[in-house]
Amino acid sequence: MLNTLSNQTRRALLLSVASAVLCCTPLALTQAHAATSVSTETAYVSKINSFTSKDFLRGIWRQYAGLSVPATQASIDAFKPGVHLRFADGQLREISKVFRVGSNLSIYVKGGLLDGNKVGSPNTVSTVPAPRSGSAPPATADTSTTITQANPAFMARGDIKGIDITPPVNDWEAPAYGMTQTRLTALSAAGFNTLRVWISLEEFLAPPISMEATLSRWIGYIDRAAQTGFRVQVAWASTWEERIAVVNDPASRVRFHDALNTLCSAMGSYFPKQQVALEMLNEPPGEHLTPGYYRSAAPGWHSACRSKAPDMTIILQPEAGWHGALNRFNLSDFDANTMFSFHPYAPGEFTHQGIGSQPHLYNVPMPITRYVGGQTQMVADVSARVNADPHLSSERKKSEIARYSRLINDLWYDNGSRWEDWSELQRWVVSSGINPKRIIAGEFGVVSEFNYNGTPALKDVASRAHFMRKIREQTQANQFAGWVVHQAFGDFNLFQQNSVGEHGDRLIPELTEALFGSQPLQLGPPVTGH
Repeated sequence: MLNTLSNQTRRALLLSVASAVLCCTPLALTQAHAATSVSTETAYVSKINSFTSKDFLRGIWRQYAGLSVPATQASIDAFKPGVHLRFADGQLREISKVFRVGSNLSIYVKGGLLDGNKVGSPNTVSTVPAPRSGSAPPATADTSTTITQANPAFMARGDIKGIDITPPVNDWEAPAYGMTQTRLTALSAAGFNTLRVWISLEEFLAPPISMEATLSRWIGYIDRAAQTGFRVQVAWASTWEERIAVVNDPASRVRFHDALNTLCSAMGSYFPKQQVALEMLNEPPGEHLTPGYYRSAAPGWHSACRSKAPDMTIILQPEAGWHGALNRFNLSDFDANTMFSFHPYAPGEFTHQGIGSQPHLYNVPMPITRYVGGQTQMVADVSARVNADPHLSSERKKSEIARYSRLINDLWYDNGSRWEDWSELQRWVVSSGINPKRIIAGEFGVVSEFNYNGTPALKDVASRAHFMRKIREQTQANQFAGWVVHQAFGDFNLFQQNSVGEHGDRLIPELTEALFGSQPLQLGPPVTGH
């Protein structure tokens, strides 16, 4: 571990690495999951969901070998990768993957497509005991070869349970935003094992003194995080304009490649591969602003960094961190030690309520059905705020009320049960064959009452807890690499605080229970628009 080195030895090694720059992993079963296969002595029988759509026929997937069943505790316990299923036509299939989507389970099986007309609803599906040792497999069982994939090096210590931190670079233990030993102990005791830290892209693109000084400054910062014993996920702190420039502007592209060569060489030489990973551009702009990001820029960055750090895990994001854009990456451009991060912040009208273009929409709870008066009253309350805004013209007020009404209608769709629906992501995981341990829910959270822009914010820790529990459970159900919650301090704070800049040493207990506990969460009190 890095903290076995003396500070003097560390500093000498750090400077030698900077000077030099300037002049495998455990196997994960992703298809059969043989190590965790479940055998049952008695059959469990479940109904198959009855819905028919472009994706399903009577609860059977049209494009994949799989089906959908209700998600109950019994079905979650029974349907595991490796378990065999018997369908209505008598055929046996082995489960390859299981994903939870709200109140349903999507179950994928080995072999060809299933016929919804023959085995779909109203038929049932049942588990059967796995073949005993020495017995011949059923004639209808799929016998395709099990595929194994190596996990990224950063996953050697297990699943990621991370948190964003932003200690000042010159004062790691500062009262505001700093990481004192008391705060680090609180994180460790709760169950966190990974810190996501930020380094300045601006300084690497235009070093204020020299590249050597910049490298020494930020490698030292990363090293300070590594000395805590936590894993460290390093991300570039950047402006919107910088993110566009490093893709579109030729001069900025060159400077960014130089920065990557410098930083990756140092990180790859200095830190163990299982402790530190580098995350590329945070929430990059869409292709309409940065054409070529997926097919040219991102693969180029990966190649530049990989040439200097052959064993370090590299993490990439789709545009705006949206999981629906992950399929735009060509996986053949990247190696198995590359991870992909998405940011589950949907719906933003809930997670970022009162921020940005929705200043009149706040006091949105989760579950949304806690709102007194329902959807109709929420529209009326928001409309009243818009009409009372002296900065808006009469015409603008009409258009804003219409816009908010559409947003609220989306929020209330199916009583909010579709928030953070990962069905599209799950389809990509299955169709691409990617190891789920290469995917991380890399940033999520809900704004607290300490909203930076001063908009009235609801002190509703129950809503924040329900959203965090949902993301944690979906991450586990999909067998992804883990999650990183946003953030230790600030307007999405997990630590108790008196204001945006007055920070305490204790984590908010309701939120740590949501992320690490097993007890049912409190529903929370009724919420009004006042």
